[in-house]
Amino acid sequence: MDERLLVKRAKRGDTAAFAELYGTIYKRLYQFALYTLGNTQDAEDVVSDTIVAAFESIGKLRDVYRFRQWLFKILSNQCKKRRKSYAERNRRHNLDFPGEEQKDVFSGVSDGRDMEKEATDREWIRQAFETLSEEERYIVNSFLFGGYRGDEIAQSLGIGSGT
Repeated sequence: MDERLLVKRAKRGDTAAFAELYGTIYKRLYQFALYTLGNTQDAEDVVSDTIVAAFESIGKLRDVYRFRQWLFKILSNQCKKRRKSYAERNRRHNLDFPGEEQKDVFSGVSDGRDMEKEATDREWIRQAFETLSEEERYIVNSFLFGGYRGDEIAQSLGIGSGT
């Protein structure tokens, strides 16, 4: 069924339509969250929080054509909250246990096929993501997992598409 029609039905309270929308986008939401947070459990949690928030406020969505952007914006905000909690937890942890090594949040990303290659890839990805700002991570994730074009991402951030 056409996504716009499903969104219209969901806005009117049709839970089956919302569930169908969720089924079409869950994998991309999860991938976005996983690459943003680097932890499978946290990714699942923020996707769940995102879906609950979206379900509760879908009636406020103004433009049915922007459903995916709206949903990814909610997800991005949920990921930012979770990353802030990481920073706070690490800060408290460092105060409680000075000198102790920090846990690598990317250590849980694995499918178990080639452990050495995966470890190298994980380290490279972790280092690459550490160099990115929050906005840059949002851009990369929106492009790779949200399926958005550059002009759509720029519009959602309120910046010029050439930027």
